Amino acid sequence: MLPRQLATERFAAVARGDVEIGFNQISEIIAAPGVELVGPVPGAIQNYTLFAGGIVAASKEQAAAKALLRFVSAPAAQAIWTAKGFEAP
Repeated sequence: MLPRQLATERFAAVARGDVEIGFNQISEIIAAPGVELVGPVPGAIQNYTLFAGGIVAASKEQAAAKALLRFVSAPAAQAIWTAKGFEAP
């Protein structure tokens, strides 16, 4: 498969039987209709993506940006992140 394919194209190739297995980020797999997550690859060969939030120093919306970062990083938001396929570092 071509590495630049969209995730939906990779999922469709697996569904058609063009390929036997596909790999993608868990959050994208569980969000795709008609796709079943079998499980993560073993930790020894797993690649993790770390997301970080930041605020542009010259932003005119500093307070809103800080509020958003507080909201998405609050303990109450963790259950939502987990349900959507993300793990805390």
